[in-house]
Amino acid sequence: MFGRQLTARAAVTVPNLYAVLSAVNAGAGFSVLPRSLCQEYLDSGRLVLLHAPQEPPLNTLFLVQRPGAEANPDVVRVRDTLRRTARTW
Repeated sequence: MFGRQLTARAAVTVPNLYAVLSAVNAGAGFSVLPRSLCQEYLDSGRLVLLHAPQEPPLNTLFLVQRPGAEANPDVVRVRDTLRRTARTW
């Protein structure tokens, strides 16, 4: 979006976008969120839009797993299925 790779490390890890919205609303910093999720917060002034690009960013997904998870065949099967499916989009 800004022409360079992000090099900062994540400060907080949360389970879903609703938790990201709650953390940002509570003052934890800033994030990129779907407008559909945070429009009410923007409309009420609880959150402020920091950047409005002409073209919205790609919806890049990152698949992560805990160290050692590859020992679980169910984790491997799900990971491989997600990878295969993502390549067909």
